Amino acid sequence: MDTGKVTIAAATVTTTTAGQFCEVRGTIAPAPSSAINFQVHLPLTKWTQRYVQVGCGGLCGNVNVAIDNASGCAPALNGEFVVAANDMGAKVLEGGPMGSFATDPEKRIDFAYRGNHVTALVAKSLIRVFYGRQQRYAYFTGCSDGGREGLMEAQRYPDDFDGVSAGAPAMNFQVQNSFYHAWMASANLDAAGKPILLAAKIPVLHAAVLAHCDTMDGLKDGLLSDPRACRVDTDWVACKPGATATDACLTAGEAAIVRRIYDGPRAPDGRSFLVGGPQPGSELQWDFIPASATDRSMSAMLGAAMRRYMIFPQSPAPSAMVDDFSFDARTFAEVTKLHGLNDATNPDLRPFAQHGGRMILWHGWSDTSISPMTSIAYYKAVQQLMGARSADATLRLFMLPGTGHCGGGDGFAQVDTLTPLMAWVEAGHAPAQLTADKVADLAKGPRGGLPGADQSGKQLPLPSPAATVRARRTIYPFPAIPRLGRSGNVAGKSVVIEQPVIDWYGADLFRPGFQRAYSVRDNALVADR
Repeated sequence: MDTGKVTIAAATVTTTTAGQFCEVRGTIAPAPSSAINFQVHLPLTKWTQRYVQVGCGGLCGNVNVAIDNASGCAPALNGEFVVAANDMGAKVLEGGPMGSFATDPEKRIDFAYRGNHVTALVAKSLIRVFYGRQQRYAYFTGCSDGGREGLMEAQRYPDDFDGVSAGAPAMNFQVQNSFYHAWMASANLDAAGKPILLAAKIPVLHAAVLAHCDTMDGLKDGLLSDPRACRVDTDWVACKPGATATDACLTAGEAAIVRRIYDGPRAPDGRSFLVGGPQPGSELQWDFIPASATDRSMSAMLGAAMRRYMIFPQSPAPSAMVDDFSFDARTFAEVTKLHGLNDATNPDLRPFAQHGGRMILWHGWSDTSISPMTSIAYYKAVQQLMGARSADATLRLFMLPGTGHCGGGDGFAQVDTLTPLMAWVEAGHAPAQLTADKVADLAKGPRGGLPGADQSGKQLPLPSPAATVRARRTIYPFPAIPRLGRSGNVAGKSVVIEQPVIDWYGADLFRPGFQRAYSVRDNALVADR
């Protein structure tokens, strides 16, 4: 692919705690109306011939070169990597609505898959010019949409990177950002549009889930190592006759809402539109449950923006599709028309494997922005297509107990995925386990910025140093979980019996051959055949 016009706006020396970098800022225009803002930071003295590209979160729109999930990675902390990032061409004009960049179809292609690829090409060219030699190893790391971006690179451009760390990936972009968020925003509303279940009742439910399921992994620690083994019964917290609305229990109406949330979006006949919803144990992360009747949830705001600008072929979409979203097969067919543009669910990693590529996929069990069952479904699809042994040689999935979306939560959210990825790529040491740490609770939401968040401040091409560790847990590749001794130490590992795959509308979305190259004709997206 031709990168199009590349403009260097500035090249300055930046001094960091890890040394000096040549900071290059510019734009890439693979199409006339494209304007992908990028940064490349080249260490002046410490480069070890490694290149790291950083994905962005939410709806992007800003350049953030800070490396996530590398707080224990010595070369990253020491400033030994060339680091690059871009805004995916998704910068919204000041005061513009969230997602409104997608009214330009060229920018939709940039966001879907083109932005990271052309950034990799430009950054590698700068490396050759600056150092007089190319990188030996190239890595991509990202979470949320950044996780989707990492998968997209491995699937569409398997030669761009040698190693990919993809966290909580928004790979099932079309359905996740329409059906899921629309469901979470509407499932809790009464006929007058007012919320039924409020946040004050959530700790009651969470405590009941732990009381019945916490010790399934052999240790009472307030976490579920594999929530799929827990079958929540709302009768555990049902109000007794005569209870008041403020009592620490769930009314029949509130219990019905809880069941809808666990189920995720469903058609009138009960068939699911997703492979799974939020998992037991995640209740304290349910940020789609408002604190008061006048609050508006993130699912409501993000979902509306996605449906208006990103999901449907026409942008902005007709108001009926945005405001009167229907949970039916006809709407599902409309939503998946751009499956070939935005989704990164192609399980065929054979070209990536032939390049020598290695991928660490990870997800928090308490993620309520993107169901962790999505990553499990993708992992199983890769195994089915490539065979378990071949898949295992290329892809490892790690599930973090108690961890929210890209971090946070009450579990083991601090994990370094870059160090084991480097050992796998450079020395052939496949990760048999990860070490995850429990630290002070971090803010909810995608790392790299919530949609529309202001990240105009200075970003450094370094990871944040590790936070103080409160507890540590060994995480084995899925589906193994730690078998814990009475003291909390890992005494071995065990495997939870796999659950049968549910019957859901999107099963065919995790098959190869759907991704297309897109172009723009008459100001409309056209899939090239």
